[in-house]
Amino acid sequence: MRTIALYTTETMADWEYAYLTTQIVGAEQLKPGRFRLLLVGDGLEPVRTLGNLPLTPEADLDALDALADDGSLAALVIPGGDHYAAGHERLIEAVGHLVDQEIPVAAICGATLLLARGGFLDERRHTSNAAPYLEASGYRGGAHYVETPVVTNRGVTTASGIHAIPFTAEVMRITGLVPDAMADAWEQVFLSAREDDYMALMEATATWQNS
Repeated sequence: MRTIALYTTETMADWEYAYLTTQIVGAEQLKPGRFRLLLVGDGLEPVRTLGNLPLTPEADLDALDALADDGSLAALVIPGGDHYAAGHERLIEAVGHLVDQEIPVAAICGATLLLARGGFLDERRHTSNAAPYLEASGYRGGAHYVETPVVTNRGVTTASGIHAIPFTAEVMRITGLVPDAMADAWEQVFLSAREDDYMALMEATATWQNS
């Protein structure tokens, strides 16, 4: 079974990870025994999300090392939050280890600022909430900034906080949670709400479930 780790921290933005957590559960209902969600934190102290929901990490960041070593870590997902302009040094270190091992790291909204602080966006195409938002970090990657909802480059995925749906679909693709065709159809129906897109999603889901 592969693990999608979700960084669990104070003020984590609820809407930026909720689509993904439900998609992991949904994929497991269709084809059990493939993926699990693991809440990892800088320690095991309970946190409060931006919506004031209580969450408790299931594992410390150190657990990522063993998961990476045995090949079961599919990705580390870092939701946005209000406190990434400073601190989180252990998370930056963990991201560095994962990037070196070519394990996907996906960050959205404020978490992209953390990646910029760590130097991970200096030579990668990336996006965020806005270019000036990242410039405040003093990073050197401004020439690689792209105005688009989500970007994946050399194992690092970045997204704007207002594009949680494209971000979720991209994480579904890079982890192999579901086939690309199903992730594409899911993204389209959630963006368009059109009946024909919904039917395309149902068809893609049935094809995968019966394969």
